[in-house]
Amino acid sequence: METDYKNFYYSYLKEYHEVRAIYLNNLLQNTNELNSVIEEKELESEGIKIPLTNNTKFIIQADLRQNYFHSIESFFEFLFAFLPKNGKVPDNKNILRALVKSKWSQNYKKIEYIANGSLKLNFLDEEIDFLNYKVTVGHYLFFIGTFSKEKFNDEYQNSVKKSITSIKKIIKTIANDFCKRDEYNAYKHTMRVFPSFNSIHFLNAETLKEELKFDLSNSASYQIYNDKEKETIVKTKLFDPERDFKMTRICSHLIYNMVELRSIVFGNRKNKNEKIALNLFNEDNFEESNKHNVKIQDLSFSSKLINGSS
Repeated sequence: METDYKNFYYSYLKEYHEVRAIYLNNLLQNTNELNSVIEEKELESEGIKIPLTNNTKFIIQADLRQNYFHSIESFFEFLFAFLPKNGKVPDNKNILRALVKSKWSQNYKKIEYIANGSLKLNFLDEEIDFLNYKVTVGHYLFFIGTFSKEKFNDEYQNSVKKSITSIKKIIKTIANDFCKRDEYNAYKHTMRVFPSFNSIHFLNAETLKEELKFDLSNSASYQIYNDKEKETIVKTKLFDPERDFKMTRICSHLIYNMVELRSIVFGNRKNKNEKIALNLFNEDNFEESNKHNVKIQDLSFSSKLINGSS
């Protein structure tokens, strides 16, 4: 039996990424308590326990990071599924088929184009005809069904316009974050991310005295191999769980708006007078969430095989 679009919109776990971010963040604040639970599960062999708590903090932060990447990926899949093509709105009733049959490699390219500026986000300001209203693409995507100026006053309409301005900045930022896909792939495929460096020191070349030092103890590293250039690259990124947490919530709020309102417009809500909450977006809140809380975001160390060496 096929799940229809009404059940999909109504039942979709639109809060998935936000709830996951909240409980992971809570675990991060209570690692000692969590470790006491984990220790009870440790196995013992010949009087020696197999430790499970050596990297609890690292693992939680890695999960927060993966969850952020996944929320971005989920958001863009919805965005491209709903996005009008040549001014024509796709059939929102075919959402599940659109997501399942998504050409993800093409979508990755579109995200890259947004990140590098090749695909401008002013398409959100273009006007389309939808449900007998002339509305912007941004309004249709994120605030569908709230078009009537009789039911939704000028204050609300202005809030929508301001939200769409903020959403453009959000989309550009998360596209930039997602384009670092080698990091996301290192998490997804075989969990190739590991704690590596404790610190990095910069010395004066003449005196060998330390000039600068950066703490890297709370960082994750992964390797990339460029066989063509015979190069090995170790990339190291300091965890920034506070930013991952806040940015995940923003992505989740965008997904919520797109899905929840469609459950009303295209779904079969029994209570016609039901009230729902909507997310509005403003630049100040976004800038606060987007703020980096670590001094160094990315480091790369490379080694290259020189011809004639072995």
